[in-house]
Amino acid sequence: MSHSEISTFNRRQWLQWSAALTAGTAAPWLGAQNAPPVPAKDFLVDGKHVTIVVGGPAGGATDGVARVLAQAFSAQLDREVIVENKPGAGGTIGSKFVSVAKNDGHTLLLGHIGTNVLSPLMQTPQPYDPRKGFTPIGQIGNTASVLLVPAGGPTSLQAALEQWKRKGTFSYASTGLGSGAHLLGHLLADAVQVKGLHVPYRGSPFALQDLAGGRVDAMFVTAGAIGSFIEAKKLVPLAVASAARSSYYPQLPTLREVGLQQVSNEGWFGLFASANVAQPIASAWHAHLHTALQQPQVVKQLQGLVVDIASSHSQKAYAQFIDQEINHWTRVVAQLGDALKAT
Repeated sequence: MSHSEISTFNRRQWLQWSAALTAGTAAPWLGAQNAPPVPAKDFLVDGKHVTIVVGGPAGGATDGVARVLAQAFSAQLDREVIVENKPGAGGTIGSKFVSVAKNDGHTLLLGHIGTNVLSPLMQTPQPYDPRKGFTPIGQIGNTASVLLVPAGGPTSLQAALEQWKRKGTFSYASTGLGSGAHLLGHLLADAVQVKGLHVPYRGSPFALQDLAGGRVDAMFVTAGAIGSFIEAKKLVPLAVASAARSSYYPQLPTLREVGLQQVSNEGWFGLFASANVAQPIASAWHAHLHTALQQPQVVKQLQGLVVDIASSHSQKAYAQFIDQEINHWTRVVAQLGDALKAT
């Protein structure tokens, strides 16, 4: 295929994509997913690096996953792929940056349930539309949220719940308003009928330091961010918020096992591009992600971050999954109402 033929092909795909956007009011990525990928060299500009944005600080679990992928993509594309940290506001500062970035495929988001579902649903005014603000590329993997308390305090979930009930209150840290940790902390306080004091931070590294210092009572944290604190015996894990026990922490009960069925959240990581990225470009990134997740070294590195690699599926299936997540959590947030937004 000649350069002129490639250019014509790309223009045609852009027109098809634009027409799909104009025709529908639902998430645009649900209806236009049949275009084949174009080689990355045909849309990546020579001398321009690719950026993976993380809505949290360096050292967090999301940052770790992003750096694994950046290294893998750099090797595939033979170009620089950098990770840019933009923490704050429950991850929405970085996410909004990607949402409005130029839709040329050079800017990606390492997203998760907080940035791409919960935070935009729970913040007023809404920082971006979780459906129309991004182009889903693919799921990276799943991870559990672990309930942690400072060492020297309760050593079991039952002991912690009894202590908080006696006090009538407990404080819980999060990575910001609308984060998964915020929602889970609120749901836990509501389930055990005590007052929960929400203490937001700009990222998990800062929150974990204060938690280890005993300045807050508890926090739900992505499993990949807690290993060093547990090994140093600064924090004690009590339970996981997933539906099933974690293969990495099989000794920990789920909150469902103790009758707290509503305190549940399946954590995941995914890759997103900015809004209205042409489908051939999105398909190309999906192919690169799929290739990366098949590499033994990448799998090993992600497992070291307590991430279970997602089963291979199409980009369209992932987009439908995101849409289902938004629908589910929209109902939950609506049911909780102003009580959640006030914490």
